[in-house]
Amino acid sequence: MINIEIIGINNDYKTQHLSVKQGTTVSELAKNILDIDTKYLYVGVFGKLKELTYTLQDKDRVEFYEKIVANPKIKRKDRARSK
Repeated sequence: MINIEIIGINNDYKTQHLSVKQGTTVSELAKNILDIDTKYLYVGVFGKLKELTYTLQDKDRVEFYEKIVANPKIKRKDRARSK
């Protein structure tokens, strides 16, 4: 068993700690353990994007990201111009 930390699963950004079998991939974690659809899912480990085939290591911090719909920098600039 390995211990991992999960962040950002329900948009609440609270930390969860789990123990999973050694050799578990990110895809298996998302589908089988957390029951998350991996179709529109981006995953990072310690802030670096990883493929769904990445094998989890002990003490990994797994972060789930959603696709950004609009770039916040561009939206701020547009709002500033319109004033």
